[in-house]
Amino acid sequence: MPITFEKLQAQRELRKKKLDHALKEAIRQLKDLGALKVILFGSYSSGVIRRWSDLDLLVVMPSTKSGKEWFKDIYDKIDIEVAVDILPFTEEEFRMKIETSSFIRHAIRTGRVVYEER
Repeated sequence: MPITFEKLQAQRELRKKKLDHALKEAIRQLKDLGALKVILFGSYSSGVIRRWSDLDLLVVMPSTKSGKEWFKDIYDKIDIEVAVDILPFTEEEFRMKIETSSFIRHAIRTGRVVYEER
């Protein structure tokens, strides 16, 4: 049976709803872990949603642990129903990465802040 435009559109809408819910849940769980800032980047951030679209998040965490320790902690504790790529950095690591990583600068420029501690 051929895939129609309407069927593709319905699949994208369903995926968008799942991603919307997953983003809210990811933010809630990251806040519970102490996140200071969460930046959404990638295809979902730019509005390009496909069946396999995931969430891409840059996360700024307190300097109480290293980024590597936060990475382990976050991936051990975060439970989200869709694929999520989370890149955690401490505040200092994040400032350094802005200076040294074109990937991080691109993610910041094309992404959007979805949570920031006040």
